[in-house]
Amino acid sequence: MSRNHFPYSAMASEYQTAIYTKEQLENARTKGQIVGWAQGGLAVGALMFLLQFVGWIPLILIAGLLAFLGFKVANRNK
Repeated sequence: MSRNHFPYSAMASEYQTAIYTKEQLENARTKGQIVGWAQGGLAVGALMFLLQFVGWIPLILIAGLLAFLGFKVANRNK
């Protein structure tokens, strides 16, 4: 059995029957890296955007708790 388990390999330098040229592989690798950096940058940007609202969470929880307690106090023994 041959060392290569796949009938079509993308490694142009190692196999003579490769589908892609070395230049095509380099272009695809470069484009993949660019897309990866863009996705990573967008993910970090989205995370930073969402983290700016973290400071509001305790304020909203405290306001909700105070509103609940105020409602309970206002409606007791009626």
